[in-house]
Amino acid sequence: MTEKPSLRAYLQRYAQGGIPREEMLATVAAWDFEADDFDPEHIEPTHQDNTLKVLSGAALLGDITDEDYEEIHRRRRLRSA
Repeated sequence: MTEKPSLRAYLQRYAQGGIPREEMLATVAAWDFEADDFDPEHIEPTHQDNTLKVLSGAALLGDITDEDYEEIHRRRRLRSA
């Protein structure tokens, strides 16, 4: 069984300058997001690495800009249209 790559780790590498912006935007816009699990043992969504909450958290923490966040969502909408 192959483990999925971690969006959280990917965005942290981007924030540290390890990934070019355009590459990050294209990759994250095409990311295979998972549904959010509700686990009463975890009051914060730190137990999942591939949800839209991770993307929102990256924007709140400043790992990506608000413009990055909006561009990712714009590209996702275009992809699904």
